Amino acid sequence: MAEEHRAGAGSRGLSVAQIVEAAVAVQEDVGPEGFSVRKVATRVGCDPMAVLYHLRSRDNLERAMAEYLNAQLRTPDPAASWRDRLTDLAHQYRTLALRYPRTFPLLLRFWITGPADYRHGETVYQALTDAGLSDPDVVDACCGWYAAVLGLAASEAGGMLRPATATELAEVGELAPTRFPRTTALLPHIAAQQSERTYAHTVELLLDGIERNAQ
Repeated sequence: MAEEHRAGAGSRGLSVAQIVEAAVAVQEDVGPEGFSVRKVATRVGCDPMAVLYHLRSRDNLERAMAEYLNAQLRTPDPAASWRDRLTDLAHQYRTLALRYPRTFPLLLRFWITGPADYRHGETVYQALTDAGLSDPDVVDACCGWYAAVLGLAASEAGGMLRPATATELAEVGELAPTRFPRTTALLPHIAAQQSERTYAHTVELLLDGIERNAQ
């Protein structure tokens, strides 16, 4: 009974939005390894049970955190071409990943996060339909588009798309050209690689594949 009283007292005036915003801040501060409901409760000044009272479970909290990020994306102009709509959304996801690098991977965990995610999904479904894909292909392409774009954005935020360091370039330079002919030949281009350009080029290649499939 005392536990229930403390939870109720701690939840007075507390909103789900406040909890979720605090949870995202904690995730960005300490990362998924250090994240806990207790730390979220400390951030908002309540008992951990109050957090669970509002969100029911940690899984629900993390889904709400992913939805918080999705809600920050704007809907692309419906009058734009299907390619421009998907390109716009893809680059918005990149910006979101770079802003919230430790929370963004949560978007890869859930099939859907909430109303904002449904809204963006509708945009992708419609764009793929306008591209000329059949309904079964729209469903497959939508799942594939999200997996590719979210994975690409998360990879950049995690450091995978960053340019190679001087140490790494020197390591490539020491490879035997007879064993790694393409890798060593590409060294100047590897040295000039830029994450933003890589992201944009990969998105274009993905859309080219969709367009060829529709034709």
